Amino acid sequence: MIDMTREPVPDSRPDMAGALATLFDPANVAVVGASRKKGKLGQAVLELLQRNNYGGRIIPVNPSGGEIEGLPVCTSLEEIDEPIDVVVLSTPVASALDALESCSKLGVKVVVGVTSGFSEAGAEGEANEERLRRILATAPFRLIGPNCEGVVRPRTSLQLTFSPMFDNLRDGPVAMISQSGALAGLMALRLGERGIGLNTIISSGNETDLTAADLMDHLGNEPETKVVLCYLEELRNGRKFAEAAQRLTQAGKKIVVVKGGRSSAGTRAVQSHTGAMAGDDRVVSAIFREVGVIRARDSVSAVDAVTALASGRKPAGNRVGIISVTGGLGVEMTDLAEVDGFEVPVLAPETQAALSEYVPYYGSVTNPVDLTGVVLANPSYVGRCLEAVVRDPGIDIAIAIITFVPDQTFVEALAEAYDKSDKPILIIWTGASRSNASGEAFVQRGVPVYDSPARASSGLSALRLGSGEVA
Repeated sequence: MIDMTREPVPDSRPDMAGALATLFDPANVAVVGASRKKGKLGQAVLELLQRNNYGGRIIPVNPSGGEIEGLPVCTSLEEIDEPIDVVVLSTPVASALDALESCSKLGVKVVVGVTSGFSEAGAEGEANEERLRRILATAPFRLIGPNCEGVVRPRTSLQLTFSPMFDNLRDGPVAMISQSGALAGLMALRLGERGIGLNTIISSGNETDLTAADLMDHLGNEPETKVVLCYLEELRNGRKFAEAAQRLTQAGKKIVVVKGGRSSAGTRAVQSHTGAMAGDDRVVSAIFREVGVIRARDSVSAVDAVTALASGRKPAGNRVGIISVTGGLGVEMTDLAEVDGFEVPVLAPETQAALSEYVPYYGSVTNPVDLTGVVLANPSYVGRCLEAVVRDPGIDIAIAIITFVPDQTFVEALAEAYDKSDKPILIIWTGASRSNASGEAFVQRGVPVYDSPARASSGLSALRLGSGEVA
């Protein structure tokens, strides 16, 4: 079952909001387990901090001393000559626990525990987990993890991670919390490729201290966050999560969650990954529906949902207008939309008249609109047709489907049409890799772009008022 009551540590712990404010913009970062050897986690953390131009002081900690990556090394945390904001632990578990004892004595504010070997390690990790909990009971710091991939904050050029999957992300409206570091990297990379900005990524790991509920409550309340994306294997405090989610959704924020452990085999995998109990999937779905969470079946559909939601555009209803350069793709998108509960109504007579100026007689101006291949020789036509459909008072959401694009004007025309409306508009570009055009105009505007009708369908479903599940 989902644990609706468990708090991982007592309420007397240090203030979470203050700790996270320090974590996201620290004056210094100490990397315990810093290494000169390529492939070591501590070496990767140092390299990424430097490569991404973190502006604070980076302090490698290694008993051997000397210099690493051009930085003077402290042989222990006690040797550091200033108050420590953030410590990253990237050592074997026994050394990490010793370092945590030191953190308690030195007034460290936040610890990011990359180290594994705790509850996820079965019987062998139980003693380590118990010692960790004893330390946390009175610790003057807050812990992210352990067994996590770290924290990324693009706005402050902060990369507290060993993974290069989070390089070169832009700041933006999405905050991500993931109990899996690898899935966080996958989703961040895919969103970044589409030009969707992320203001924060937290790989929360085992969540022995701060849980997804804590982090979601904090990140969701930041003004710049429009969407919170989560990958969860366990709701470690179900009641707190539900209460936080309801507050955010009632305030107009969107929450998209991928919940692992839906199958019996998946539940076994969850237990070996984060030491979590996956919970009854039916109960999870019921809680999500009640509090307005959008549940994604997998990481791919989650990315597609967030792509649509990140623009912040909200539809007034469920009526969809579709234009396509080819009839088949328009039909497929129409079928998917109607199966998902959307209407694809016949366009108003004045809209059809406007479209007839650009669509040849052998096309269609009803809905879906078949532009035919004639637009390939007249790139501006596609933008004018999209504008006509968006203006139709009977249309709440517009979808434009393009394939091979021979001219940059084609992309610019669609981007300009997007700018002229505040209705949600999705672009399906099936031939981007074969086109003589760049999609940068879409990226700059945050236009939701998909490579197939099936993937756009997940984005379309996420735009529907209320909550539900996107496939």
